[in-house]
Amino acid sequence: MQRLAPGAAGALLPRYLAQPAFFPLIAAVLEDRQDGTVLVDDPANPRQAYVEHRFGFAQAFGDASPAFEAALDAYLTDRRGFAVEKVRLYTPLLPACLAAPAFQPMRSERQRYRLPMPPAMMPAGEARPATLADAAELQARFGIVTRFWRSPADFVAGAQAQLIRRDGQVAALCYAAATGGGRAEIDVLTDPAFRRQGLARQAVGAFIAACAAARLEPVWDAFTNNLPSVRTALSMGFRPESAPYAFFTIPRA
Repeated sequence: MQRLAPGAAGALLPRYLAQPAFFPLIAAVLEDRQDGTVLVDDPANPRQAYVEHRFGFAQAFGDASPAFEAALDAYLTDRRGFAVEKVRLYTPLLPACLAAPAFQPMRSERQRYRLPMPPAMMPAGEARPATLADAAELQARFGIVTRFWRSPADFVAGAQAQLIRRDGQVAALCYAAATGGGRAEIDVLTDPAFRRQGLARQAVGAFIAACAAARLEPVWDAFTNNLPSVRTALSMGFRPESAPYAFFTIPRA
């Protein structure tokens, strides 16, 4: 299992996007839009790869190689060789070791949602695009800007972020944690003081319109027990892409 140099993983992108389930956070690393680690079985002719976003979202894909999977098993379990606080591992491809009972407490379920057709234009309401000044507040309050994006300017240019202000502060926000493969990974935040006022729906509606203008498909991914997120997704017209999938959260220590 060998690490590819930054920016050298572009050749893996078509294979990744051809999968039934691909995620913008992983595609963004392969496209060199966001930072992460790419490990492969053979740098000259990679058949299997493991991509780990710098925030920990990760996925393995390609043709199964026993030697590669054994090395990945050791990386994730015995050595815990990752630098992030915890690996957030997407399926479908899982190291066989994660079927062991010890890893079942780390297992949860997530559901992927997509809009079934091009969305109609939605009223933005109070929502407006985020600016650099907004990005500074979002980073200070929530830490989300450089968690995913390389800089505040990168966030403003690429995240399609739409927000609503109330009482001089950000009350609701919808933005892309990543864009990759023509899709935008939705993340939504609502200040607890402003919940149950329909602000999240307004921000999401504005975000969907911004994605349509940018020719991006917005996709929604949530833990199945995150009922507020699921309800908002369904209310905005998103529908489950397929059955829920297994998701492992593996801590470093």
